Amino acid sequence: AIHAPYGVLDFDGPSVPPSRLGRLYLDQVGIFPGSLGNYGGVHKGVPVVTIELPNAMRTPLESEMRQMWVDMLRWMSARLGPGLGEAGSAR
Repeated sequence: AIHAPYGVLDFDGPSVPPSRLGRLYLDQVGIFPGSLGNYGGVHKGVPVVTIELPNAMRTPLESEMRQMWVDMLRWMSARLGPGLGEAGSAR
């Protein structure tokens, strides 16, 4: 999921969360009733990674987005199963 304005990486659900994606470091913001993280991660047991952008007015630079994808695919491959981080190699 993508959200704003906390500027951190949030995680809800089973598994070990990624410690960072790009320049965003893990800082779990807590449970918000009605959020995707609360529903999927807490109630359904599906890992939900939320990229909390610093604000909704600026899109991250291309290089920042690329690094977030590389880090996400690496985490998915390590935690959720082999082969998940290999599709397209985050070009």
